Amino acid sequence: MDKKSNMVTEIDEGRGLVRTYWANIRERVAKVEPTFAKLVDDLSPDKTFPLYLAYYPWGALKGDTQSTFLPTLDGSYYRLSDPNVPKDVFSHLGYSVNSAPLALLLDKNLELFIDLKEKKITIPRTVYTPGSFFPLSLILGRKSKRVYFTNKILSLTSGVRSTFMLPNIGCATNHIHLQRDFNVKQPPPKSLYEHWDIFKEIVHSNVINCDWRSCLMYFSEKWIKNLFDKAWHNLKLYLYELAWNHYDYQKNHFYYEIIFSIIQKNRNLKPNPYLVDTAKHLFTTALGIAPGYTPTCDNNSLPWNTLQTAFVESYLLKKYFPTIMQPTHFSFELDKHTIYYSLQNPSTHIFSPKSRKISSTLHELRELEHIMRVFIEELSRENSLCSDTVIHKLVNQVEFKYFHNEIDRHNIVQPSTDIVKFDNRFNSISQKNKIKNAKFSSDAPFMRGCISIRTKNE
Repeated sequence: MDKKSNMVTEIDEGRGLVRTYWANIRERVAKVEPTFAKLVDDLSPDKTFPLYLAYYPWGALKGDTQSTFLPTLDGSYYRLSDPNVPKDVFSHLGYSVNSAPLALLLDKNLELFIDLKEKKITIPRTVYTPGSFFPLSLILGRKSKRVYFTNKILSLTSGVRSTFMLPNIGCATNHIHLQRDFNVKQPPPKSLYEHWDIFKEIVHSNVINCDWRSCLMYFSEKWIKNLFDKAWHNLKLYLYELAWNHYDYQKNHFYYEIIFSIIQKNRNLKPNPYLVDTAKHLFTTALGIAPGYTPTCDNNSLPWNTLQTAFVESYLLKKYFPTIMQPTHFSFELDKHTIYYSLQNPSTHIFSPKSRKISSTLHELRELEHIMRVFIEELSRENSLCSDTVIHKLVNQVEFKYFHNEIDRHNIVQPSTDIVKFDNRFNSISQKNKIKNAKFSSDAPFMRGCISIRTKNE
């Protein structure tokens, strides 16, 4: 196979970059986004409107701060700006050479995140699920001399990047088994940030031959240009409405910031700025704008079964269940499950410094609970500034609880062992990976300063 034929094909074998057309792909699209499929059916786009399916293995960067990576059949990648890119690929997708083409996610999940390498933290921004379109802001934004959007911060990965094993997996003796069995090169992880590197080496090991793939459908330039054709008005309107709804919170964020400031002033609240930022982020997480964390229970965001088996059978995890955490969006109107945030794994979008006063995480949790209680009291009032908004509905329907593995003599923070009493997902282990006498890792770092967010029982 020559290099050019390795870069694009019309035979869909679930790998590489595949050129296709609406008639071939419409059934798959209809399963994840039926309204969009119906609108396109009415237009009957022919073969002059090519589409490209891109299959990415788990952990592969779909894009970075420069541009999009396109997969080849042999597992490597290239950019649209590369000199040897196939002419037809560039002619159809070259409109996004410095950003990303409009895409629809067909299979598995992706994570848009900020990578703070120096701090060893990733901040999950958005978890895309099948049926998601992006980047709508770049494709549908009005032409302006001012450019507000920056692509120099965010990265996008196949599967999720902000994932980690809940129990400690930093034992050098046990880690040697992973190095032996899966040719892992990384040393034992010293932080949650480093877990992903270990996961990735295991998943990509030749011993496993993992077939986990996400699938994106890229739209060629003719699709984008025809959005401004009168006949395509309904499709364009549909995409505009998606974009408008997606940015609902951001459009009104300014007003919420003012309201939080007014509450602090009226209640004479002068807390640690870091904890105020955390409190506001908890509301953002409860609204589903920012992801929180949940125990993994399926293979949509990562090869869950594969990784659990590796840590049970090779690493020889014995004391605790091999619970893997992943970023997830919460919907308080629909979700019955709980979502979590941890002071030990901060992912706020603002970085106010911590108070110079030395305090324990337990003390910070108590202070955070007080800040949240004041905010909730004020926001839940019938005549509050938010009484006609979703924030008012949220604070009356959602409860926040605070957990630590140490006993709180003030009885404000609950013991982390209580979490499994209302969330059995922490005990969700496939039958193959059951460990005799193992238990929930209630003393894990993530649980030492954990906040749960869940809809109140009606």
